[in-house]
Amino acid sequence: MGARLRTGATHHKLTAAGLGVLIGLTGVACSSSPGPSSPPKVSPPWKLIWSDDFNGPADGTVNTRYWEFNTGRGVFGTDEVETMTSAAANVHLDGHGDLDLVALGHGAAGSQGAAWTSGRIRTKGEFAAPPGGEMMVSASIEQPDPGHPSGYWPAFWMLGPKPWPGDGEIDIMEDVNGLSADAGTLHCGDLTQRHPDGTYGPCHEPGGLGSGLQPCPGCQQGFHTYTVIIDRRDASDQQIRWYLDGHQFFSVNESRVGQAVWTAAVDHGFSILFDLAVGGTYPSVRCKCIAPSGQTSSAGTMAIRYVQVLTT
Repeated sequence: MGARLRTGATHHKLTAAGLGVLIGLTGVACSSSPGPSSPPKVSPPWKLIWSDDFNGPADGTVNTRYWEFNTGRGVFGTDEVETMTSAAANVHLDGHGDLDLVALGHGAAGSQGAAWTSGRIRTKGEFAAPPGGEMMVSASIEQPDPGHPSGYWPAFWMLGPKPWPGDGEIDIMEDVNGLSADAGTLHCGDLTQRHPDGTYGPCHEPGGLGSGLQPCPGCQQGFHTYTVIIDRRDASDQQIRWYLDGHQFFSVNESRVGQAVWTAAVDHGFSILFDLAVGGTYPSVRCKCIAPSGQTSSAGTMAIRYVQVLTT
């Protein structure tokens, strides 16, 4: 999670089965109603290996067999201001099949120094793309829509278990400042090689290899489907592809960073994370200001209807 660098998108032709799965995943893309309580059905050659549909009573917590809370302030290391908590006020089921992450400002109205709390969860298990196959990770999300969104930073991402960035980070969805946008990014490599532009390593950290923020019309007013596919079918040139509502908008190939860096960053298990940060490097860089401001609205909510992992 950090300031993102824009690079050009490439495209990949989906197989009929793969396209069918992605079309199925977008069935609730623009709905703001409670909608289905479980993920859509999948079809061969894809196989569902794990999912969560966040069913449960209103104000209930996530299934602790699947999820753990990441708590504390500054847990990203990117200067965000919120304190992540496990409190129901910040992380709860809504009773209609959605998980809500809520950012709350605590302090005098309009005070830039107000304290903020929010939520971040991470799967206890890890998920890997099989050698010679593919892994699809997808979630239906409604981005937060506060009145004054400066500083909001919702994210859906995956993280390797070993030190960052060498063990990899795949950001499936990020937006900042209520721009109704979507960015996908790969982080990898080490921080020893400095480039003339001030970035480091094969993934140009700390920004990573990213799509930059792409238009996501209506993403703050309804549920949309955010997906990444790790494709290991070609052992000599693996690939990661990013999709919004079934439409590819970015990809990164193994050849771009080299086999050794790619293997270390991608060919292993990842945990899945959801969080709603407030402030930090990315929002401030995008607005060319200090975010959040004294006008930033409290109680913006990131709602997640389901998340699922499929493999071939």
